[in-house]
Amino acid sequence: MTIILQKYKNLINNLINDYFSDKIDTIINSFTNYDISNYINLVSSFDTNMCDFVKKALITLIEELDKAYLSSNERKRKYHIKSYNKRTILTIFGEITYTRTFYKSKLNNKCFCYIDRMLGLKKYDYFDPYIKAEVLDFVSDDNYSKTAKHLNSLIGNRICLKEKEKYLSRQTVRNIVLKEKLSCPKIKKLPDVQELYIISDEKWIPTQNNHHKKIMQKSIVIFDGFTSIGKRKYLNNKMTFSGRDEDFIYEAIEYIESAYDTTKIKRFYMLGDGATWIKNLKNYFNYNNDIKIIQALDKFHLKQSLFRILPKEDVTNTLLEYIINQDKNNFDRLTNEIIDLYPDRQEKIIECKQYIFNNWNNIKNLYKYSLSCPMESQISHTFASYFTSRPKAYSKNTIDKLIKLRLLKKNRYNIKKLFLNNINYDYIINLNNIQIDCSIFNRNDTYSIYSLAKRKHFRLN
Repeated sequence: MTIILQKYKNLINNLINDYFSDKIDTIINSFTNYDISNYINLVSSFDTNMCDFVKKALITLIEELDKAYLSSNERKRKYHIKSYNKRTILTIFGEITYTRTFYKSKLNNKCFCYIDRMLGLKKYDYFDPYIKAEVLDFVSDDNYSKTAKHLNSLIGNRICLKEKEKYLSRQTVRNIVLKEKLSCPKIKKLPDVQELYIISDEKWIPTQNNHHKKIMQKSIVIFDGFTSIGKRKYLNNKMTFSGRDEDFIYEAIEYIESAYDTTKIKRFYMLGDGATWIKNLKNYFNYNNDIKIIQALDKFHLKQSLFRILPKEDVTNTLLEYIINQDKNNFDRLTNEIIDLYPDRQEKIIECKQYIFNNWNNIKNLYKYSLSCPMESQISHTFASYFTSRPKAYSKNTIDKLIKLRLLKKNRYNIKKLFLNNINYDYIINLNNIQIDCSIFNRNDTYSIYSLAKRKHFRLN
C-alpha cells in the first residue's frame, strides 16, 4: 500500500472511531421500555447515524483529495489558485456541502476545478449521478410522480415514521428524463439460427398538441423461437423496436446483422394485423434471394373479424373451417346468407369479409406453418400499461424519451450503466465497434448507425 493510500485509510479509520465513540452511548440510552419501541429506536438510530457518517466521510475525503492536489508539484508548476467555493450536491445519503478549489492555468488563463473533474461531476448539477441513474431506471417502469416518491424514500435514512423531506418533484423527474443522454447499448452476439420471427403492431398514444390528437407508435418484436415452461410460452432472445417512421426498422436491421449471422438465416416469419406498413416489412428484410419470407395474419384479428360477422360459435367455427380448407366459395356463400338474415349489419359484415379476403393467403400461412402471434400481449405490456392505462397525454419529445427508456428496460439493458457510461459526453456514445452518435430521434444525422443502415438498404418510396 502506498503512503498516500495509507494516509486516506488512517483518515477514515480515525473518523469512524471519533464519530461512533460519541454515538454509542446515545444509541444504548434510547432503550426506555420493554416493547417494540426498543427495536425501532435501535435500527432507526443506526440508520440515521450511518447516513450522517457516510456524508461526513464523503466531505472529509473529497476535501482531503482536493488539498492533496493543491499541495502537489504538478499544481504548483501549472496552475495558480483562483478561489475557494462551496458546492452542495444531493447524494443517496442526503445533502453534502464541501469546499473545493478553483485554479487558473499559467499557460492560457483557463480555469478548472480539479476535484469535480477527478470525480466526474458536471458543473452546476445538484443531483449526483447515481440519483439521476436511479430516476431514469425507475421511470422506465412507472410515472413521474411515483418515481419522485420512490427517490424521496431512498434518499437519507430509510427508517422514518414521519414524512421525509421531499427533494424531488414530478417536474424534477421530467427535467432529468428530457435532459440526460444514455449511451447506445452493446449488441450481444447470438447463436446462429435458420428462422427468425418478426411480429408487428401499433399503439395510438394521445399527445398534448392539436387538441389531444393521437399519434401512431409502430412496434416490431424480433425473436428466434419459443420456450415452453408449464402452460406458458416465452420468446427466445426477444428484442423490441419502436418508432413513427422507418428509422426504427433500420435499427432492427442493424440489430439482426450485428446479433446473427444473416448468411445462416433461411426463413423470416412475419405476423401482424395486416396493416399496409406491416405487409411492406418484407421489402426491408430480404437480405438475399435464399431467404424465404412467410407472412401470416395475427390469429386474434382473424377470430375478431369472424366474431363480428356473426357472434355465434357454431357459425364462426364453420367460417373458420372454410378458411382453413381454402373453400372461398362456401365462405362467400355463408357470409352472403348472414347478410340476408341481418341486413341492418350489412356494412360491418362486408367490411369484415373483405378484411379476411384481403389477408386470405396470410391466413393460409398461419395454419399451414402452425404460427402464433403474441403481439397483442407485447403491445399491452410495453406500451398500453405505461402510456394509455390512465387518461393522460404527452408531448412528442416526451414520448420519444420515454419510449427509448421503456424499450431499454424491456430489452433487458442496464439503464443505470448506460447513463453513467455517457455522463461526461455531450453527445450519445455507441458501445458497439463504431463510436458514433446513434440517436434514434434525429433523422438528419448522417453519422448515425441508422444512416449507415440506410446506405446499405434501399428506402421505400
